[in-house]
Amino acid sequence: MYDVLLMLAAGGWASLATLYWICLIVGGGLLIISSIAGGDADVDVDLDIDVDMDVDAGHAHAGSLTTWLSMQFLVFFMAMFGVVGVTMTHLSDYTGGVTLACAAVVGLLVGQGAHQLLRKLRKTSGDSTPKRADYVNKIARVTISISAKGKGEVALRVGRTDRYVPAIALHQADAFSPDQTVGVVDYRDGVAEIVSREEFEFLTDSKAHA
Repeated sequence: MYDVLLMLAAGGWASLATLYWICLIVGGGLLIISSIAGGDADVDVDLDIDVDMDVDAGHAHAGSLTTWLSMQFLVFFMAMFGVVGVTMTHLSDYTGGVTLACAAVVGLLVGQGAHQLLRKLRKTSGDSTPKRADYVNKIARVTISISAKGKGEVALRVGRTDRYVPAIALHQADAFSPDQTVGVVDYRDGVAEIVSREEFEFLTDSKAHA
């Protein structure tokens, strides 16, 4: 997005007016579709895709891209960037540079605010008292790296909701990186115990044929 803005700015402020309209139509359209579908993250237009980055476990929450970036953020950013840009371009006397700065700042603030709120709601939605059966024997995705003997985090689907759960490796020598798929074999005291997907599928297959 930053590179696009630079190219458009180099081509003249008039080109930015087109970008504002595009962002307003695309971002606003996706928000309308989501609203019509009831605001559910399971609609065809998936607003729940996060990007993760492998960082030191001690600073994982602060450094992980999933804390700041998502499709939700991009959609809200585009919508507000477009609204402010179109409004200021056609209804004010501000220069193109001021309009661009205001649109970008408002888009970032609203997009980030919406992303953080929805992320918090996802983590706290559903039954406030998790049950062991909700997590055990399910495939999960690592969201915060799990080092040997260290604690990280995994995300897994419970019903129609993504749950983010603290996790440790069942085998102390194992380590898992973000986006790696794993299997949950136990859940105790709010912490999931995980194994590699290969081991999980082997264990599951063995039980099925026992």
